[in-house]
Amino acid sequence: MTQKDIDKKVDEIMRHFDTVNAFFIAKVAKQVKKIGELIPSTINILTVMADMNEDIAEINQKLADALQVSLPEVYGLYREALKDTYTDPRFERALTLTPLPEDSKQSLQHYTEAVSRQTMETMINLSNTTIASSAYRRTVDEAILAAGNGLTDYKAATRRAIRTIGYGGLQMQYPSGYHRRLDTAIRQNIIDGMNQIAQNGSIMMGEQLGFDAYELSAHARSAPDHEPIQGRVFLKAEFEKLQAGLPFQDVDGNQYGSIRRPIGEWNCMHIAMSFSTQYSKRRYSDETLKKYAEDNQKGCEIDGKHYTIYEASQLMRKIETQVRYEKDAANAGRAAGDMDLRRECQKRINALAAKYEMVANAAGLTMRKDRMTVEGFKMVKV
Repeated sequence: MTQKDIDKKVDEIMRHFDTVNAFFIAKVAKQVKKIGELIPSTINILTVMADMNEDIAEINQKLADALQVSLPEVYGLYREALKDTYTDPRFERALTLTPLPEDSKQSLQHYTEAVSRQTMETMINLSNTTIASSAYRRTVDEAILAAGNGLTDYKAATRRAIRTIGYGGLQMQYPSGYHRRLDTAIRQNIIDGMNQIAQNGSIMMGEQLGFDAYELSAHARSAPDHEPIQGRVFLKAEFEKLQAGLPFQDVDGNQYGSIRRPIGEWNCMHIAMSFSTQYSKRRYSDETLKKYAEDNQKGCEIDGKHYTIYEASQLMRKIETQVRYEKDAANAGRAAGDMDLRRECQKRINALAAKYEMVANAAGLTMRKDRMTVEGFKMVKV
C-alpha cells in the first residue's frame, strides 16, 4: 500500500468516530438551547439531569457501535501491512534462495493478530475513558447558572461553554489527568499499530533469514532530526546505539551524533526494515536522499519568514486541525441557535482557509481540503 492508500483507509475508519463526535456536540448544544428557552422558575434540575443521562447513554451506545464497525476494518488494514512486508523487495533474493518456513509465516500471522487485538483493546479503553458526562454536566451547569441569574443575554453568557464543547469534542483522560481529543488518540493508535507490524514483521523475517542490518524508510519533507539518517543502512549494533541515544554510524562509514527521538516513536513517521548487506539493495539512492534534503531546505517564504517544506507542511496540518475545531464549534452554535457564534467561527474559518491556500501555493504542496471536512457543517455569510 502507498501512503496515500493508508491515509484513505484510516480516514474511512475515523469517519465512524467523527459521526459520534458530531452527535455529542449537537446533544450538548441542544440541551443548552432548551435551558435558555425556559425562565428561571421553570428550570427543573432533576429533569435536566435525566435528559443529560439519557443523552450520555445514547452517546456511549453510538461510540460502542463505531468501535464495533471499525475494529474489523482495522484488522483488514493490518493484514494489508503484513502482506506488504512479505512482498518487500529487500527480501526477494533471500526468499528465492531460502523460502520462509511455514511456522515462521504463522508466527508473523499470530503477531499481526496480537497487534490487532492490542490496538482494539486500546481503542476500547480510550473510549471507556471518555469524559463526555463531565464535559456535558459542566456545560449544563454553566447554562443553568446563567439562566438562573436572569441574564438578559443568555446566548452571550453561554457562548464560551458552547465554543469549548465544539473545540474539545469528545475527549478522553489519561491517569495523569491529561486530556486529549478522542479522535486524535484513536487515529494515532491505529497508525502506531500499522508501524509496529511493518517494522517488527520485517525484523522477524530478517531474523529468520539471517539479515544483519536495518534500512530506515525515507520520504520528502522529513523532520530535521531524522533527515540526515533517513534511507540509510545500519548494522544491528549501530541501530541499537541510535535507538539508545548514543553516537552511531551507517554501513558507509558516515558518523552521526546522538539522536534524541528514537525511530518509530514519538510520532516518528520512519520505520526500520530488515536489510541484508549480502542480498538486499538499498531502496533509496544517495541522489534521491540528497534531493529530498535540498528541496526541503530550499523551502519557501511565508509572512516574511523562511520555512522548510517540512515546516510548511506542519503548518498546513495545524491549520487543518484548527479549521475542523472551528467547524465543530460552528455546529455547536447552530444546534444551540446561536447565530453570532456561527458567524464568529465562520470568520476564523475563512481566514484560516485563505492562510492554508497561501501556504500550499508558497510551498508547492497539495491542499487536502478533505482533512477539513466536518459532518453537518454549513457555511454562513459574514
